[in-house]
Amino acid sequence: MSILPRIKQCRAACAALFVSVLAACAAPSAVRTEAAVAPPPPPAAVTLNRPEQFERDRAAILAMAGEFRVRFTFEETLSLDPDYTPRKQKRSGATEWVTVIEDRGDFISLQHILVIGEDHSVVKHWRQDWQYQPASVLRYRGQQHWQPEPVAEAERLGAWSQTVFEVDDAPRYGGVGRWRHTDGEVVWESDYSWRPLPRREYTTRDDYQVMGAVNRHLLTPEGWAHEQINTKLVVGAAGTVRPLAREQGLNTYRRITDYDFSAGRTYWQSTASYWARVRALYSQALARPQGLTLGGELDGTPRYAASFELAEKQAEGAEIDAATVASTLRKYWIDG
Repeated sequence: MSILPRIKQCRAACAALFVSVLAACAAPSAVRTEAAVAPPPPPAAVTLNRPEQFERDRAAILAMAGEFRVRFTFEETLSLDPDYTPRKQKRSGATEWVTVIEDRGDFISLQHILVIGEDHSVVKHWRQDWQYQPASVLRYRGQQHWQPEPVAEAERLGAWSQTVFEVDDAPRYGGVGRWRHTDGEVVWESDYSWRPLPRREYTTRDDYQVMGAVNRHLLTPEGWAHEQINTKLVVGAAGTVRPLAREQGLNTYRRITDYDFSAGRTYWQSTASYWARVRALYSQALARPQGLTLGGELDGTPRYAASFELAEKQAEGAEIDAATVASTLRKYWIDG
């Protein structure tokens, strides 16, 4: 199968990704390995709190790149409302390639690409950006609005921010924390922050509006894990907030050598310059003091579908310039 039919399958797969169990096991095939990314030195402008800690932190972040079989598990463990009954556990799985798309020393960007099943369908997945000693962090304020928040000097010293982005590079959430390398553990834990509902939730329910969450990323002997402590929050029209339920999330990334991710590499090679323009557009908007408010759908077309359509055109040979990216995506921006 050529890469183009696989790319065109990604819209349907993306919409259903977290509401169905994806086939995670495929027939073994030849595997491509990548050379290790040589870490560049930190920029001269960065003042290192503890140089040896900084290098260990960088190594931990870079260790999240590679080829993985992933298991997604989310379970509501507590009801925080007397009239609420916890929902059933949600499980799914996939095969995922995580690649370093930028490394400036004090900034590392990891792009996740799903390659699914025996036909190797490709779905561009989420992205995580890591910034050392950040001057600000992106915060979700509710109502599909994101805004940068300054980080106090004492809080940023030796810390890393993690900012997470949607499949179409729209923002999701940000947090600040420090890597810990003690007692045989390598783990980063964020501060508490809000985030919008994930697709697995907003496509199936509307009884709460925001997740309050703490993230943990930790290295394991087989790869790494992403733990989430989520509180589902009901936000009233007057701004009142009350908790509905507590949820535990555990996403495990187990390194594998028995699956061929070359379709994902081919997709990324053909669309990387397009997605770089998308990232640049969002970065500029999200750096504004007022931040950005997004709409999810326009004339029946979801925001992510419009962006994926442009990516498909580039994969077919068209070069999508920055002006086309801006004119298409800004239609979904409520505040320009």
